[in-house]
Amino acid sequence: MDNSRFFILLMFMVIGTYGFNLEPRIPVIKRGMNGSYFGYSVAEHQEELENNAMSWILVGAPLDQNRQPGTNRSGALWQCPLSTSTGDCKQVITDGRLNIDSDELIPPGNDEIKDGQWLGVTVRSQGAGGKVMVCAHRHIVKTADSQWGQGQCYILTNDLKYQDLKKPCSGKPTNKAHEQFGYCQAGTSGVLTSDDRVVIGTPGPHTWRGTLYLFTVSDDYLSRDSTVYHAPMQDASPVNKYSYLGMSVTVGNFFGNGSSYASGAPRSNGTGQVVILTRQDFRPDMDVALTLDGEQFASSFGYEIAALDVNGDKKTDLVVSAPFYFNKLEGGAVYIYTSLCRINRDSE
Repeated sequence: MDNSRFFILLMFMVIGTYGFNLEPRIPVIKRGMNGSYFGYSVAEHQEELENNAMSWILVGAPLDQNRQPGTNRSGALWQCPLSTSTGDCKQVITDGRLNIDSDELIPPGNDEIKDGQWLGVTVRSQGAGGKVMVCAHRHIVKTADSQWGQGQCYILTNDLKYQDLKKPCSGKPTNKAHEQFGYCQAGTSGVLTSDDRVVIGTPGPHTWRGTLYLFTVSDDYLSRDSTVYHAPMQDASPVNKYSYLGMSVTVGNFFGNGSSYASGAPRSNGTGQVVILTRQDFRPDMDVALTLDGEQFASSFGYEIAALDVNGDKKTDLVVSAPFYFNKLEGGAVYIYTSLCRINRDSE
C-alpha cells in the first residue's frame, strides 16, 4: 500500500471514530433506594410544554415502595431530569388514584394483590409529545377462591397522568388455570408505536405458549379501532407449550408494506424463536408472516429483540439476542437481520 492510500484510509478511520466519542467525565447518574431494582427498565421521554419541552429519564424500580397506601414493595415509576444531581427523581403516581382528576390515593381493593407486582418491569415512551406505558406483569387478581397472576399495564398521558389501564386477560377463562389465562404475566414486555398502538407481551396463556396483544390508544375515542388483536393461540399457536412467546416484542416495517409485530419465544423449539406477525383491520387473529430460528439449544434466542436501522439503508432491521449462546471462547450472541423481505420471500 502506498503512502497516499494509507493516508486516505487513516482519515476515514479517524472520522468514523470521532463520530462516536462520548464524554465520560460528566455522566448523568441517578440513584434509587437499595434493593428497589431502580434502573431495571429505562426510557427517554420528552414532555411538551406550552412554550418549550422538558426531557426526562423514566426509570422503573419493580421492587420499590409505591406511593399507594396499603402496598408493600409493589414497584414504582420515577421521572428524573437531565441534571447533575443524583437524587432529584420524583415518583410518578400510577396506582390508587381516587379518580382521574385527583392525586388522593386509596389502598388496593379486595379483588387484587399489588404487593410484589413488579410495577416498572416494562417502561416505554412513545417519543416526543407522546404517551408512556408502565407495566406490572405480576399483578394478581383475586376471586372468591383463587388468585391469578394476570398482569396489567398503565397508559399515561404525555405529562405522565393516568389515561388508561390495559388488562389483556381480564374476564378470560381461568377454570383450567395455566391451561387458559390464569397466569398471563401481561406486561413482561411491551412497546408503544408511533401510530397510537400499544403492544403487550403476554408469555403465560395456554401453558406458557404465550401471545401478544395489540390495542389502539389514540385520543380520538369515537373513531379509533376498538379491535383487540392477538397472536394465534391454543392449537393455532405458532409455538409449543412453555415457549414464552411474548417475552419480548417490537414493531417495525420489516417487509416494506407497513408495520409488522415481532415477538420472541426464547424457549420455543429448544433453541428459541422469533415470530413476526401481521394484522388485517378488524380481524382479531394476527397472521404469522415469518418465524426465525435460533441455532443453539438452550441459547434463549429471542429473549430480547429490537427494531432499528442498523446499516443506514432506511429499512427496518431486526436485532435478536441469544444471551445463553456459548462456545469455548465467548458467551452470548446477537443476531442482526437486515434482509427480512428477502428471507420472507424465500420462505414462501
